[in-house]
Amino acid sequence: MCSTLIPDENSTNLTMNGYTNCSESTAVPQSFSTIFIVVCGVIMVLMIAVSVMGNVIVCYIVYQKPAMRSAINLLLATLAMADVLTAVCCMPFALFTLIAQKWILGSVFCHINGLFYSFLVSESTLVLVTISIDRYLIIVRRKDTLTPQKAKVYIVASWVGAVLFAVPPIFQWGQYMYTEGQLQCSIRLTKLNVRDKSYGIAYFSFAFILPFAIMSYCYYCILRTVRRNSQRVGNHPPAAGAPIRLTATKINRPGRMDINYSFKTRAFTTILILFLLFVICCLPYVTLQFYMIFFEFKAVTPMKEISAVFLFLTYLNCTLKPVIYYWRIGKFREACFDIMPAWCLQIPKCLPGRAIRRIRPGERYKVDRKVAVSSM
Repeated sequence: MCSTLIPDENSTNLTMNGYTNCSESTAVPQSFSTIFIVVCGVIMVLMIAVSVMGNVIVCYIVYQKPAMRSAINLLLATLAMADVLTAVCCMPFALFTLIAQKWILGSVFCHINGLFYSFLVSESTLVLVTISIDRYLIIVRRKDTLTPQKAKVYIVASWVGAVLFAVPPIFQWGQYMYTEGQLQCSIRLTKLNVRDKSYGIAYFSFAFILPFAIMSYCYYCILRTVRRNSQRVGNHPPAAGAPIRLTATKINRPGRMDINYSFKTRAFTTILILFLLFVICCLPYVTLQFYMIFFEFKAVTPMKEISAVFLFLTYLNCTLKPVIYYWRIGKFREACFDIMPAWCLQIPKCLPGRAIRRIRPGERYKVDRKVAVSSM
């Protein structure tokens, strides 16, 4: 188990690579209550299963169906890929640490685990920023410039940016380590020297605080624009005798601006839900980590359990995204039914027609030929 007694820079407790020796025994016992371990363990297993299965389906649908390879869907598939890697490379080891109540996988793997976690969380944040800026340009600036080719470039740039955020501890700016009372290896947050503290501040500022500020500004401008346009339409009725042409996607008024409501509300609402999910799930954990840079983390039971719950919230962010896609995106929902095996689509005959069409969107009313012939 990693010791909480962090050595100074001149201590011999650092290896040649700068890794902290995690083999020493700790003087502070760590213990979660049995009920807390059981409840959180069951929840964690469910989150891992849903995260892997749901996000793999998202990636498979975008890869398998060319019609789903729009720019925004490519970005959502990148989010899903990062969430799959988080569920595979980070969540199981947090579960092991919860059960063992200590880090048991050694210092080298602790560095790898912390590197992966920082990289994947940063990648998800950067992709969300890209999506937010795209919605801002479309709705506020009326510039729909994002193509699938440009989306691929932005995706590569987000992966490169996430790597740049995560790798400095490898080059001795900062350090990944296990902190007593935590479930996840992360950047060093206790007994910091100037170099470690500067990296911690820089990482959280550029990987979370700045992206959060950019996304908040984008969504504020979007909401204000949509509200202003809605009021403009409501306060300017059509001239007397002028026809109003209604279509499925927009309202056309002579001499007025066309507003595509289904595009501006339905698609934007889905992205806004993803942003709110990010705020609710990630902001508490980031705030706690940022707090620990300036104040010592105390491995007492309430603080440890609060930290564990905040970490689970970040994992819940990975779990709920595919559920949101299924709930909000009709094409994704139909694609899920297309890839399901036949035995999963067996529908009880007692269900009404409306329920059948909700379960199987392609279902149509079928006319019984015998009834049709007898009625003629």
